[in-house]
Amino acid sequence: MPMSEVQPGRLITLSDDECWDHLRSRPVGRIAWSGAQGVSVIPVNFAVEDGDLVIRTSPYSLMARDCADRDVAFEVDDFDGLAHEGWSVLVQGRCTRDRIASDAPTPWVTGPRTLGLRITPRQVAGRRVSRPSAARS
Repeated sequence: MPMSEVQPGRLITLSDDECWDHLRSRPVGRIAWSGAQGVSVIPVNFAVEDGDLVIRTSPYSLMARDCADRDVAFEVDDFDGLAHEGWSVLVQGRCTRDRIASDAPTPWVTGPRTLGLRITPRQVAGRRVSRPSAARS
């Protein structure tokens, strides 16, 4: 369907349960923080553990240096560009250094990722765009 024929969708607020289901459904999200080099946003693989998000990183990384004991944002999303549908979940919370959780994700990149970071949510919010139902007669 050409873009000019796609009808705008409805923006729907996700429930807390829907937000957590979406968070658990994806292996990669983006962590954002304001640090020594300004605002940074990087993709990371993560896991959900006991209502927190856990990440593995190098203890010498910019993320480890700037995020520990600070407020951060974490975002996960999915979309279908052709259908103009999708969803997004934003977690805002405190990031702390932590042990590497038993179910922490295996890093996708090489090098030692021996530091655990834990994001304890203060707020979780999500939205989805839903296409309108088929034309009614």
